[in-house]
Amino acid sequence: MRPFLALASSSLFLLALAGCSGASSGHSAQPGADGGDTVADAGGNAITVNGQTVPIARSAKPRNKASSVATADVTGAVTASNAFAVDLYSRLRAQSASDNLLTSPISASLALTMTYAGAGGTTATQMATALHYGSAASTIFDGQNALSQALASRAAAALQADTATAQASDQPAPSADNYQLQVVNSVWGEKTYTWQGPFLDIMAEDYGTGVYLVDFIDDYDPSRVLINDWVSDETSNKINNLLPEGSLTSDTRMVLVNAIHLKLPWANTFDASATEPDSFTSAAGTTVSAPFMHQTSTLPYVDDGQAQVVALPLGNSQVAVVIAMPHGDLATYESALTATSAGITVPTGTADVELSLPKASFTSPTFSLKQALKAMGMPVAFGSGADFSGLCPGSNLYIQDVLQKAMIAMQETGVEAAAATAVIIGRHATGTAGPPATPISMTVNRPYVVSIVDVPTGALLFLGHIVDPTQAGGS
Repeated sequence: MRPFLALASSSLFLLALAGCSGASSGHSAQPGADGGDTVADAGGNAITVNGQTVPIARSAKPRNKASSVATADVTGAVTASNAFAVDLYSRLRAQSASDNLLTSPISASLALTMTYAGAGGTTATQMATALHYGSAASTIFDGQNALSQALASRAAAALQADTATAQASDQPAPSADNYQLQVVNSVWGEKTYTWQGPFLDIMAEDYGTGVYLVDFIDDYDPSRVLINDWVSDETSNKINNLLPEGSLTSDTRMVLVNAIHLKLPWANTFDASATEPDSFTSAAGTTVSAPFMHQTSTLPYVDDGQAQVVALPLGNSQVAVVIAMPHGDLATYESALTATSAGITVPTGTADVELSLPKASFTSPTFSLKQALKAMGMPVAFGSGADFSGLCPGSNLYIQDVLQKAMIAMQETGVEAAAATAVIIGRHATGTAGPPATPISMTVNRPYVVSIVDVPTGALLFLGHIVDPTQAGGS
């Protein structure tokens, strides 16, 4: 058992530490993944974010290869993440019954597990319960590492397959800009502190990151802006201003970040010329006009008596968008969802489906997960008895709040989604079916559940509902 030291379409942990100080870690520095205006220097000793150079402290240990991780460990990580996804969603959806809602359970799970690496005692036990680790607790870091690397390979594989298809049919090559799926991590720490070696080892081996050294004590707000810039870079400016003004203070000492960004074309694109306005009945019972996309294709499909469920493959079918339109009301349907429900898994059977789907582009406002996580079994982490000594012994850390923000855009050419989660920690002063003869009609003209699923593993990347496709949400 590895030591548990004494969380779209990024996840941030704001750690205000006390009682831990000294020179910064002497571990060798290497960069994490970079994007946008974030670049690493040639030696891997620093990154530059929008012109500002940030040194990195990191364990000398390389990231573990996904091939070294047992398949059972990946399965365990996916099972835990999906169970956490449905549990968390069940506690959030009631707050958004009349509004669109989108969560990224995989981002929250990854980020919370990074923090779990620094938890001890009852805090660690309760976090394991809330995150549904079960028997996977001893291998969760390895499983998440291999899962993250598998997800990161999906876009390149899809681009390669579609490029080969285009060449074979003498068509223009697809643009690499439309094939993105990245899961990246970074840790931002107070530059005057020495961070625990075992924690740095796990961050390096399983999350591919080190500690980006900044001045939280005297320049906490510039550091907030710097982290927001990094998040924007990693999500192609889809998640902006994640950390609101005032979210960091002079007591902040560490921010752990996970970012997920997905942009992939449909395996079968919608013909833009066929898009036309139609009516959608919102959760409030009002009728709105929205542009509906249309296609008739053989698609993964099932009607289990509770809902029509269709999966729209992306790229080379390694990732899919699953749409579940209940026959009854959305709230009743969602209340019965489990991690294995048909509505959030890719159907095994196929059918010819005449699909009408409204275009949607929605960015959630920042919302709190605190009460939901406490109810899921980890109240100690939010109080004075929290133990995060694996980050910094005697530091009196506790979680003040957990915030998330996500976006999704569905149009004729494909899907883009991104997410961000922030956990703020403060200190205390002390089987395939044959197609029918005629296409099945599925007009998605009332509230529905939407999820994005990694097909090979079944991991839920995004989960939410659309109650009004014209509702754009925040920016």
